Amino acid sequence: MNERELIRACQRGEKQAFDELIRAFYPYVTKFLLKTCGNETLTEDLCQETFLKMIRNIEKYDVNGKAGFGTYIITIAKNTYVDYLRKNRHPEDNIDELVIPDDYNLENDVLTQLKYHEAMAVIEKLPPEQGMAITLKYLESQTLEEIAERFGVPSKTIKSRIHDGTVKLRKMLLGKASERMDGS
Repeated sequence: MNERELIRACQRGEKQAFDELIRAFYPYVTKFLLKTCGNETLTEDLCQETFLKMIRNIEKYDVNGKAGFGTYIITIAKNTYVDYLRKNRHPEDNIDELVIPDDYNLENDVLTQLKYHEAMAVIEKLPPEQGMAITLKYLESQTLEEIAERFGVPSKTIKSRIHDGTVKLRKMLLGKASERMDGS
């Protein structure tokens, strides 16, 4: 069953389809959340909450819409994490008591996070099949064959999607960089 058929089956309330959809996207969501929050226990909790929200709201997903399901589920995961942060703010009692290692480079850490989030935002602007292929290949380290099997297309098609998407991604990111240098 391809992804669209699987989602339609979920929208009809078929339990087996939900199991398959969750099994297919669980590693993707887990890796995203682990990279985002950096805590395995929290990742497990957020992942469960993400899939509960997906189950409750699957009928709202438009299988013929512009956004791919991968984008949809990652948006739910991201919003779940943001909700968690809002609910669990812990203002520091005394900032002077925080221990920061001497070799810690905050600037590099911030720049890395900014570049990552900027790249993810640009990937979401790619056609869904290209964005998902790039995400699965480079963030989840899946092989072309694994991705092809998931989408039910030849691995050459996936290779082409990744190449075309990477070219577009590079142009968009270089365009953003030149905008910053121009002060636009």
